Amino acid sequence: MKKLTIATLVLLAAITNMALASQKRKVLIIGIDGVRSDALQTANTPNIDALIATGFYTYDSWHCGITVSGPSWSTIFTGVWFPKHGVTDNSYAGSHFDAYPYYAKRVKEVKPSLYATQVVDWAPMSTKVTNDGYDAKIVRTENDCAAVAAAAQTQLLNPNLDAFTLYFAKVDNIGHSSGFSPSNPAYMAAIHEVDSFIGRVMTTLKSRPTYASEDWLVLITTDHGGNGTSHGGNSNVERNIWWIASGKDVISRQVMASDPGSYNMSSNPVDPAKLALAPVQADIAVTAMHHLMYDESDLSLRPENKAAWNLDGKSWLDSMKRSSPPGTAIGETSFEQGVKIYPNPSTGLFTFWFDAQNQSVAYLVFDEAGRLIKSEHNLNIDSKLNIDLSEQANGRYFIQLRCGGQVMTRKVILNK
Repeated sequence: MKKLTIATLVLLAAITNMALASQKRKVLIIGIDGVRSDALQTANTPNIDALIATGFYTYDSWHCGITVSGPSWSTIFTGVWFPKHGVTDNSYAGSHFDAYPYYAKRVKEVKPSLYATQVVDWAPMSTKVTNDGYDAKIVRTENDCAAVAAAAQTQLLNPNLDAFTLYFAKVDNIGHSSGFSPSNPAYMAAIHEVDSFIGRVMTTLKSRPTYASEDWLVLITTDHGGNGTSHGGNSNVERNIWWIASGKDVISRQVMASDPGSYNMSSNPVDPAKLALAPVQADIAVTAMHHLMYDESDLSLRPENKAAWNLDGKSWLDSMKRSSPPGTAIGETSFEQGVKIYPNPSTGLFTFWFDAQNQSVAYLVFDEAGRLIKSEHNLNIDSKLNIDLSEQANGRYFIQLRCGGQVMTRKVILNK
């Protein structure tokens, strides 16, 4: 009886210590390899769409480096571009993860008790990466989305999990075999399949017994697009990518940005002014670090303030969180941050949601040549404005909203 009591006390002490080690702020990063931005916008992805509908997202993220998986994911998880992390191809040769480690390793410098895991189905992401900070690294058979999702669901049962990286390879492999294109049914079906498993993962996440008291930031992104059956070049369909953020207190906002240039293109060098406003790959890790490091008693605790880390990315946490300190968001006014558009692309009808605050509303629609093709003024709405462009030709348009002296412009894509 005495031995049982001692054993029980030891077990309780261990559980207590593990519970104390776990923190409230947590991160889930989901990587889907090789999903073009235009393909995501037209794919059948109800689970991702649900995250977009209430989330912070961009279809205008631009790749500023080498559009190959190894260099791309290294940037996404370290917060620096290839000239620093050293990865230039899928061999991971020349990596400098000793100087530029993964996001979990960085956060552990501030919060040593952080518990982080990874589940992938492309082995080099696990076997060829060091100094990543993961407490467990799990590799499943490539293209077996069900096995990847099942392993992820198991990891999410751990009450002490703080940072979790999940990766699906299948879309990229289908792109290589039959084409990276929204017109390729096999490619689009692969995106839909991965989305279905993301739905299972999200269900498990939200079923955690402690979920209500946790603050999960979910970041979903891709590494590159594709051109034909390959990638690695500098075409727009390879460089134009996307990412999504979802979680408690995350505002509904679509971020639009111009191409900031590339460190891999002498003809299109990086423009620092544009880069400061553009959501790019290196920002994913820095935003995750910021969320995990955040301390209400020390608002100066930010990854960008860690000079020794020498990060390239920036945190979007202040821009995406309702509870963020005023005046710290990137790029847009509060009116712009509050405007939500869905769907985009659309077959004709675009719906804008925003708080008009009893102000009259006007909108103007311009084509790519800058010609005004439609407008309405002095509208009285509550929170929803429908704009019908079904009579126009397929293409890109720019819709300018005016409300109470505030003005914002959104790019939309008509694809009937």
